[in-house]
Amino acid sequence: MDSTLINSTLKNKDTILDIIRKNPKTQCNIKWNPLPEKIDYDIEVSAEDGGDMISEFDTFTLYAVKSWAKTFNNNLKPIENALVGLLLPPKYSLLRVSLYREIIEAKSSLDAVPKNGIAFFDGSISPLIAWWRPGISIKTGEELDELLEVADDELKNGSYLINKIDDLLNESLYHPLIPLILMDMEQKDQLKPMIDVFLAMEILEKLYLYKVLLEKIFKNNSLPIFISKTSRSTRLCNSNLPDVHIIKKIVRSQPGYVYWDESLNLGAYNIIGGENVKKMFPRLGGIDDFYENKLGMIRFYARLQYGAPILQVDALFDQSKGIPDVENFINQVVSKIILVPLQQGYPTSLVFAHKNAAITIDDMEALIKIAGIEGELRERSMLVF
Repeated sequence: MDSTLINSTLKNKDTILDIIRKNPKTQCNIKWNPLPEKIDYDIEVSAEDGGDMISEFDTFTLYAVKSWAKTFNNNLKPIENALVGLLLPPKYSLLRVSLYREIIEAKSSLDAVPKNGIAFFDGSISPLIAWWRPGISIKTGEELDELLEVADDELKNGSYLINKIDDLLNESLYHPLIPLILMDMEQKDQLKPMIDVFLAMEILEKLYLYKVLLEKIFKNNSLPIFISKTSRSTRLCNSNLPDVHIIKKIVRSQPGYVYWDESLNLGAYNIIGGENVKKMFPRLGGIDDFYENKLGMIRFYARLQYGAPILQVDALFDQSKGIPDVENFINQVVSKIILVPLQQGYPTSLVFAHKNAAITIDDMEALIKIAGIEGELRERSMLVF
């Protein structure tokens, strides 16, 4: 290891340890509520996760995405989907491959929705619906709509796999569909350099599928629950360290949960917590109405077993069915979560989904050989000397 790294670590060691071990001075008055009494009954649970990986060659980018979803408490087989392909055009690589993974996760989850139970998702809902990212040229929902109009004209006048943008709003098709369209057109030497138009269609595809998925979960009288193991939010304690770090110092190892005045969030604007989030969603397929007017969320922190990590829980609801009382809703959510098997305070079903959805380096190397491109020059190989 480079001695400069070692020296810097030794120099800052005491400061690092002092910051993470000291009792915080921030004024964070919380009410740590005990977990509700466990009343055993059968509950149907689903869990999903996805994996992705990119391999950079000197002149092209190969990606692989995979999803795994299953409804537990029954004998149904898991739903698995995957896509391996070339990223075309080779721009916004990380964002677009993440979009493909999220899309394929939604596709698998649509066939694994529980009834009267819980649909578990790994992570927070916020980055899933906040499609915009630094560095991309699309900044608003209005710009998305304009680009989708261009996309509609292009689809009508070209030899694409679909003939109009509305065809993309069909959950029965294979998804993600746009990367297949791009490879098909490039193979026929007909792909135009319209990266922003293609990106707009990929964003539309994701937002639409998650709208359909959440609507199906609500229709099945189930709860969509997003659980983050490593929340970095500071909304509650307004500290320079994450809320969960502060809470852990206060409550020690006791199980329980805490919510706050801003736990109730109505619409994407409040869920994401941005200043300029309104009008960020396209009109097509009722997407803007769903995310801005119908989607609701109650966020809280919970420790589900003694000494386990503190989790951030995003519990979603349908505003059109009424706005729930925060405390009663959280009690309902926690009462159901504690019924499911847990592994170190985290749903075992999500652990299982993550394990089955992961793509390893060895997997990627095998896929490269199967694709017949193992002899191509890698980006990293040019750095070896």
